Amino acid sequence: MTDKRAIAVIDIGKTNAKLVVWDTKTRAILFETSCPNRSIDGLPYRHLDVEGLWDFYKSALKDAARETVIGRIVVTTHGATVAVLAGDELALPVVDYENTYAPEINHAYDSARDDFADSQSPCLPAGLNFGRQIFALEQTFPEEMARATDFLPYPQYWAWRLSGIKACEVTSLGCHSDLWNPHQADWSQLAKTRGWAGKFAPMRGASDVLGNILPEIAAETGLPPDCEIHCGIHDSNASLVPLITRVKQPFSLVSSGTWTICFSVGGDARPQLDEYRDTLCNVDLNGNAVPSARFMGGREYAFLAEGHTDNPDISDIKRLIASECLAIPSFAEAGGPFGHHSGHLINKAALRTERDKVALATIYCALMIDYGLEMISSEGPVIFEGPFATNTAMCQLLASLRKDQQIFASSDSSGTSYGAAILTGRMHQHHSHASTRIDPIADTGILAYKNLWLHKLSMIDKDHLH
Repeated sequence: MTDKRAIAVIDIGKTNAKLVVWDTKTRAILFETSCPNRSIDGLPYRHLDVEGLWDFYKSALKDAARETVIGRIVVTTHGATVAVLAGDELALPVVDYENTYAPEINHAYDSARDDFADSQSPCLPAGLNFGRQIFALEQTFPEEMARATDFLPYPQYWAWRLSGIKACEVTSLGCHSDLWNPHQADWSQLAKTRGWAGKFAPMRGASDVLGNILPEIAAETGLPPDCEIHCGIHDSNASLVPLITRVKQPFSLVSSGTWTICFSVGGDARPQLDEYRDTLCNVDLNGNAVPSARFMGGREYAFLAEGHTDNPDISDIKRLIASECLAIPSFAEAGGPFGHHSGHLINKAALRTERDKVALATIYCALMIDYGLEMISSEGPVIFEGPFATNTAMCQLLASLRKDQQIFASSDSSGTSYGAAILTGRMHQHHSHASTRIDPIADTGILAYKNLWLHKLSMIDKDHLH
């Protein structure tokens, strides 16, 4: 079923916030705009600038409404974020998941959280487990938290601001929150015993229509009064939406951005995930557990490439591999399978040009993705999505590292917002996924280089290396 009215997707990533408006029939983007997603690093703690984003989105929707008729809005956001409401206002600012906590709070929380075997949610730094955020708020702002009436995952916070309807949805809960048991499809013991489960708004499906847009927002933006607001979804899970029903399982998705996340969908094996390696089970829109591995690929790439964005060619890759110049993780401040390591370079003198630095970043991320896919027992084809899909050399390196699997690069740079738009049930879908089969690179020496890389890691990480 299609509808001539367009679909607007509010897509809030950790680095950038976008509004993308889709034509329901042609799948063309009718309108797109973005702004940096900035945090406020001040009192009472590092928090998200939700009012700045709200002003941006109202203005963007008003501009879009001048160009087309928007019939539906879907929100997709980064994970690890919860809004605490007291009635119809925030009880406290929305915590940035990069906010850090005192050792005594971390110790008390770590003693209270469920075992990884039950939650499939690793113990992560800062506030990447949003249960830690709630716990810390209770310890430091007891009066405000005592008045709290509702907890909303971040996508549903924005859906509430648009519709006035409070809801909860499983993909954000299944994103290393510590509050969900993915194999039981139920709240964790932590969420139950601390009374948090009862504070979350009613559970709804990601595609559910919560209601129409609030009249005052319709009047301010020029949107139709009957514009429908859908419940919304966690962003990496939005990338899975167009694949789950269209690609034969099992398959894996590599979703790249600030975070690079490897998902294993529909595999026969239930891998023994390792919480110390930042593996976990995400939960898809249907409530199914999805073994996943993550690292801050976008941040690490930018660090190693020193901000250069041109993709390397194969000659750059081969020259650097031959020089045995290695990047030993980790180069991000949070997450990843080697988050406890301080990153360093070996044979750094080989980096003589900007292209060499980009080549090293490319090789490094290919090795990290390969490592992540191995940890989650990846089966079937692997589909690259997001910025890394445009780095042909990186895709070719992965094909060389995983010759038993077919590697595809998606040509759709808007996979997250497109997946969110599909949730409305009104988007016409093409019968083929827009992707290109990637062939391995001949004679790169990447397998010997990988073994050297793993050997160097083993020398400093004997306890947990697989």
